[in-house]
Amino acid sequence: MGNVGSADAETFDLEVLLSQIETERVTYTCAPPAVLNSLVANPAALAAHDLSSLRAIGSGSAPLSAWMIEAWERDRGVEVLNLFGSNEGLCLFGCPDTIPDPADRGRLFPRPGDPSFAWRARAGRETLSRLVDLDTGEDITEPHRPGELRVSSPTVIAGYWGGVADPFDEQGYYRTGDIFELTGPGNHLLVYVDRAKDLISRGGYKVSAVEIESLLLAHPKVAAAALVGMPDELLGERICAFVEPRDPADPPGLSDLLDLLRAQEVARFKWPERLELVTELPRNPVGKILKRTLREQLRPA
Repeated sequence: MGNVGSADAETFDLEVLLSQIETERVTYTCAPPAVLNSLVANPAALAAHDLSSLRAIGSGSAPLSAWMIEAWERDRGVEVLNLFGSNEGLCLFGCPDTIPDPADRGRLFPRPGDPSFAWRARAGRETLSRLVDLDTGEDITEPHRPGELRVSSPTVIAGYWGGVADPFDEQGYYRTGDIFELTGPGNHLLVYVDRAKDLISRGGYKVSAVEIESLLLAHPKVAAAALVGMPDELLGERICAFVEPRDPADPPGLSDLLDLLRAQEVARFKWPERLELVTELPRNPVGKILKRTLREQLRPA
């Protein structure tokens, strides 16, 4: 059985989720990392329901915590799958068979089509993948070099309707727009870097907005953060951080954010050079931050 939750699409109720799993004898569901973290941190709520039918949970949209995966699998015998996909049919998934270590599974994905993995699903075996340097067009085979993931798979769409640009490259691989790097022994694993359109090009360096955003969220005064590039004649782009303060009466300053990044030994070219404090970041109906709106606010008149 698939996704469960509140009957009201506009709200989410943890008690409704647990009740539906119990009464409908759900075997599989999906939930964001924050929900799974909350559940294992609330053993009393779990103990109040019979969840013995549940075999596996899929999650994604952000790195998964190793402690959360271990808690579900060790304490409750429920597998946690790390998922990454798109409406066009891209499907990356890490499971105990392909990535046994919870710490690795929470942030890495097996490379599609790699024969070294014991794939559960045909999609993993029958999908071909390339990692392509967007500047040179070369296929990437070495670690720690970012490139666009491109796939050829029976799960991927045949194309878009209407006058939309061809989403496939010269070899027939679908251009995902997602930037990954190869990692792990033998370079069999993928680590997500950012969306290609969200990479900030500063003086010849590519800066992952996701990397810096995840670090800024550790600051006690930061409730949410988004990094975008702002036009600059000298460097091409400079880095601007939009931040929702936890307490509007006591917001962080730019120096506070830089102190945090300095302590984490983040390279200086990745540091934000401008801070914009906002009451609320613009989001779409499913909660994704609209960076296009933020870029438009920075565009010269």
